[in-house]
Amino acid sequence: MANIMESASIEDIALYLQREDGIDAASAQTAAQQVVNGFIDMRNKGIIKGWYFDELGHLELLPTDIALSIIERQK
Repeated sequence: MANIMESASIEDIALYLQREDGIDAASAQTAAQQVVNGFIDMRNKGIIKGWYFDELGHLELLPTDIALSIIERQK
């Protein structure tokens, strides 16, 4: 995928949460772990393939083909 700048580690997500939500480092680390746990759950269920920061620095999810087909059918 051409627009992926980097994958998003727990540390990257914690920094993102600190910047976007203005929370302290310890709270951001805890929240980032919860976010990643949720992403792993979605990946294990076949909803997403992964997560990343786009070229604008936004945290994005990479849906599976199955998830995309479900979304398209609902439009």
